[in-house]
Amino acid sequence: MTPEEYQRFKEAEKDHLRKLREIKKLHGQAVQKAKITQAVNSMTSGMTGLYDEHREMVDRLQMDTLQSEARMEVALDAIGGTDSLDALDGPSEAQDAAELAVNEEAIRRARAQALIRQMKVEGGASIEELLSKEVSSESRAKEGSEGPSKATSGGRTPLTEKPKPTTSSNLPEKTIGRMKP
Repeated sequence: MTPEEYQRFKEAEKDHLRKLREIKKLHGQAVQKAKITQAVNSMTSGMTGLYDEHREMVDRLQMDTLQSEARMEVALDAIGGTDSLDALDGPSEAQDAAELAVNEEAIRRARAQALIRQMKVEGGASIEELLSKEVSSESRAKEGSEGPSKATSGGRTPLTEKPKPTTSSNLPEKTIGRMKP
């Protein structure tokens, strides 16, 4: 091999290595672009899914709100329906009208409590909370309508008196852990 052939092969090899380096560089850039494109596509598909889920939740909340508002309007219409009392005439009818007004007030309160109870159940309130509030509101309503003399004769303590704690004399006030019966 002559020195000229050697130089020619050397230059050809350098050319080949330069082209190979350029091809590897372009390949690396293409791989990087593909990864970026894939990441962007996965982000947009994820965002689209999140957007659809968000829109679905908003629609569901709007429907629940509309249903609650409709129930409230129906309840208010049912409570406010006292126009039939205007048509009554005469002294006996006036007494009946007063009794009807009292009964309608009791019905209105019962419906309002039922509606509140239903809305709390739908909102996720626990049954124990509802029962304790219902019992306390019923006892207050009965005490308020019966007066203080009937409230004390009914076995309940009036609101002005504080209930006495019921503790057994053989049990300590505070314990750590369970007490055996």
